[in-house]
Amino acid sequence: MHIPTNGTLMDALIPIPSAPLPPAGYILGIGTNVEPDRNAVRIASRLADLFGSVLISRFYRTDPVGMSSAHPFVNYCAYVPSALEPACCKRLCVEIELALGRDRAHPCCKTRDRPADIDLIGRVSRPIAADGLTALRPDAYLAAPFAEIVALLTGRSVPPPRGELCAAAMPGCQSGSPRLGETPAAVHRDDGAGLVVVLKDGLHRHADGLHPALLAEQSL
Repeated sequence: MHIPTNGTLMDALIPIPSAPLPPAGYILGIGTNVEPDRNAVRIASRLADLFGSVLISRFYRTDPVGMSSAHPFVNYCAYVPSALEPACCKRLCVEIELALGRDRAHPCCKTRDRPADIDLIGRVSRPIAADGLTALRPDAYLAAPFAEIVALLTGRSVPPPRGELCAAAMPGCQSGSPRLGETPAAVHRDDGAGLVVVLKDGLHRHADGLHPALLAEQSL
């Protein structure tokens, strides 16, 4: 295990301290096609800053949909635990987009290349019902990562990848270290301002949803 001491992002395959599971949360659909490898990690990092522990699916490289661009996207899904109302959660996601350079005031905002695009797919409340999650209808290019998050939330086996994966190296990590996006993971910000990554094999799930050890205390 390599833990850099430069105060930036780091990865560490260590347990997350046990804490109560928030009563609700959101599944997010995420995309980026401006420096996508880098920004996919930056989005996950900022979500951890805002929401504590979050679940991240595999990263998938996809062709642009509904726009003309030569730049492919990196798409993935995330689960963020939060009791916020949808409008408040969306506002935080928009703040991440703006911080990473998206110009939402541009008249072609929805059809131009963008460093960050974060949408709310649906709200999740405990107890988590699998049929309620599968009733949500993400866009086709988010179907594979969405299925991975649903599996983690409901205690089912995570399905194999479906599509071209795009795992991103974490800054400051040794060659050969696990890369974010190559397998579903839980991430959170530790007290040293590093990003802690727990890969899928380290996620212990209960039949009624996430194990409390996956989630740190929430500040929101």
